[in-house]
Amino acid sequence: MTLEVELKLGPFTDLKADVIDKGKCTGCGSCVAVCPTQVIKFIDDIPTLQEVPGEIPEGEPPVGKCIECKLCYFVCPVTESLEPRMQELFGTEDVFGTYLNLYKAKTKVPEIAEVAQDGGIVSTILAFAFQKGLIDGAIVSEASEENPWVPKPKIITSYEELMKSAGTRYSLSPNIISLAQYREVVEELLVKHPVGEDWLRLAFVGTPCQAHGIRKMHNALEGADIRPANLVVLNIGLFCMENFDAKKLHQLILDKTGATIDQIRKMDIKKGALHIFPKDGGDAKTIPLEETTEAVRSGCHSCEDLTAWYADISVGSIGTPGGWSTVFVRTQKGKDIFEGAVRANMIKKESLTEKGESLLRRLTSKKQETGKKYKETHV
Repeated sequence: MTLEVELKLGPFTDLKADVIDKGKCTGCGSCVAVCPTQVIKFIDDIPTLQEVPGEIPEGEPPVGKCIECKLCYFVCPVTESLEPRMQELFGTEDVFGTYLNLYKAKTKVPEIAEVAQDGGIVSTILAFAFQKGLIDGAIVSEASEENPWVPKPKIITSYEELMKSAGTRYSLSPNIISLAQYREVVEELLVKHPVGEDWLRLAFVGTPCQAHGIRKMHNALEGADIRPANLVVLNIGLFCMENFDAKKLHQLILDKTGATIDQIRKMDIKKGALHIFPKDGGDAKTIPLEETTEAVRSGCHSCEDLTAWYADISVGSIGTPGGWSTVFVRTQKGKDIFEGAVRANMIKKESLTEKGESLLRRLTSKKQETGKKYKETHV
């Protein structure tokens, strides 16, 4: 079925006017990934048009001029250009979106349980996919070398790299940007898997807005993907109430708790608060989420999606006890891989309790209502 609608499309100048300048940009990186001339760069967490005339600096990728192809505007999760088609394919009339199954689950792999956040489901799914040869790599976030609490996107190609990337850092990591940089690891992947470049298979892990961007790239055209999203064969979404600006978050933690970022062992958001666990083994320090508003990225205020509607599998911690994860299996592709990991004795699954589902539905509805209200008052 084809839905005929009049689409509003625009070049980067329109994206800047409609999204970036109005503080709506989520920092997902979709526009950077699809730019065919690589003139959109992520500078200070903001997409920026950076045309480089003349000779290209040594070591830098080729950069051209903006050709006004309009792809950046088309795939942005904030713009409405493709929403009628997205609703047709992935209806979100229910606050949970479209899904096949809803579980609570946890890893049965001991070494993943030791390092993972909550139930370790994302790491276990990726481990299973690597083990079975279903993927050649995965786009994830990992700690930067300069600061372990500032995440950066990376394409990992092995189980060993997967273990290093486990955990949550609660600040922006524009994972989709890795699709623009994937050629840096193509040669390594092709040595391991001597096939054509287009046969490379990547899993993607990201926030709801990022999962949305990937899904737009996959479904913008009938029967074709917008490159390089054609390489993504599994789209894993992470629950997200809001994302933080790293510098502002770290300053807020220092102001509220006295803890510097290098004194923190773990962060966790549970029961309406940000919990800070010190390296010295002392008691966790707690900051109510309503006191973290000043550190939230502006683009998050209008977001209505908590549970990653457009992913194949969505994973989070709301509605489940410690050591477990809440899991939406949304597509047949997601079901095949998740159930495969269960059959391989790598994941334990149970039905989500009514109490857990009720809590999740309440918070999901709250985010949707808050996002809608923000849009209405900030036209």
